Amino acid sequence: MKYCPSCGVALGEDAERCPLCGAAASSEPNAASDAGGTMYPRPDDSGIFPPPRQAARAENELSASERRRIAVELLSLAFGIALAVTILADLFASHGFTWSLYASVGIVAVWLVSAMPLLLWNRPWILYSVIAPSLVLLVFLLDAFDGRIGWFLGFGLPITLLLALDAAAVASIIGAMKRKGLNVLAVILLGIAAFCVGVEGTVDLNLFGRLSPDWSVIVCFALVPTAGMLFYLHYRIVHRASLRKLFRL
Repeated sequence: MKYCPSCGVALGEDAERCPLCGAAASSEPNAASDAGGTMYPRPDDSGIFPPPRQAARAENELSASERRRIAVELLSLAFGIALAVTILADLFASHGFTWSLYASVGIVAVWLVSAMPLLLWNRPWILYSVIAPSLVLLVFLLDAFDGRIGWFLGFGLPITLLLALDAAAVASIIGAMKRKGLNVLAVILLGIAAFCVGVEGTVDLNLFGRLSPDWSVIVCFALVPTAGMLFYLHYRIVHRASLRKLFRL
């Protein structure tokens, strides 16, 4: 008689595979199932037995938190190697630390932006309170490496703070929306337009001592009407008709 090595059930002599789980039939009974049925699937909290294949998969699959932790470890390893190679290459080529200081700041910044969201999953404001000051510090280091901080005070600090405040405002507005869709993209476009206006204002005040709107006006003329159209589509058209019906898909 043949047996299923996974389920432990007896099969017919002509059976090649188990009809329950699809495992190849064996001529010997499964020792684990004879000893106490440890190979059988266990019921979940609702008392329902999952199919054998799903039960085996559930034991081997990683949880979402475990996958995020592994991703952080891999990112840290990759960026750590890149950081070490950058520093060693500069040390051997220049016999000191020159360009590697700036490259290292960039590597650390990218690691922060990519790894912190995984570490602080579902905790957006803690994530923001970590990333925003860290980016300000990294921008400060970019200017402090040459012994002066004039660029940081005039350009780096205001633009970095503007970016942080703009991102916080956009995230807060999107988070407060009860029904998300095209309105999310519209808010992002308005945030980009506001950031561009702030960047040009900062540059003008530092270079000319006065505001002289130029390219940011063109950006606003492109983004603000587009955002308005997206709001209209979301609240007046898409709200009443699905996109499938709207575009006849």
